[in-house]
Amino acid sequence: MMKSKPNASETRKKAFAAAAEAAVLQSRRERLSALGLRVTPNRLAVLETIETAQTALSHADLEAALPGAIDSVTLYRTLESFVEVGLLSKAVGADRVSRFALLQGAAGSHHEHAHFHCDSCGRVYCLPSKPPRQPQVPEGFAVAAVDLSVYGYCADCAQAAKAGTA
Repeated sequence: MMKSKPNASETRKKAFAAAAEAAVLQSRRERLSALGLRVTPNRLAVLETIETAQTALSHADLEAALPGAIDSVTLYRTLESFVEVGLLSKAVGADRVSRFALLQGAAGSHHEHAHFHCDSCGRVYCLPSKPPRQPQVPEGFAVAAVDLSVYGYCADCAQAAKAGTA
């Protein structure tokens, strides 16, 4: 049985997808370099995993999601270096687990939004709206950041609970 040759449309689609993937990889390399970080395969893999995640990820979540084996200490150091340069935010949930999310804006802008913590599954979501104004503090105090956390049930868990009671 002879293999059919790919048509021109399929070839163009594959070429476009390869070019787009190369551009995204180059963008990640440039982002790490601009932040003064060495570009390594591990850092690129962690950045890709966090960029494509729908929620903030814990160290354990990242270990499970990464395609190749990255030892635990290297992953921890990578995450901490990303936080230090303002690439990631780090939020500690009520369960005392640190979760990491990509900062979309400028470094240090993490204090300008709230987090939603799901009491059922433990996932943490960055909320798009700004939290209320910074509270007044006594004279001489200096506010470094304001953290607002909202607790409840994410859409998946709320829907699962509703289906279980119906």
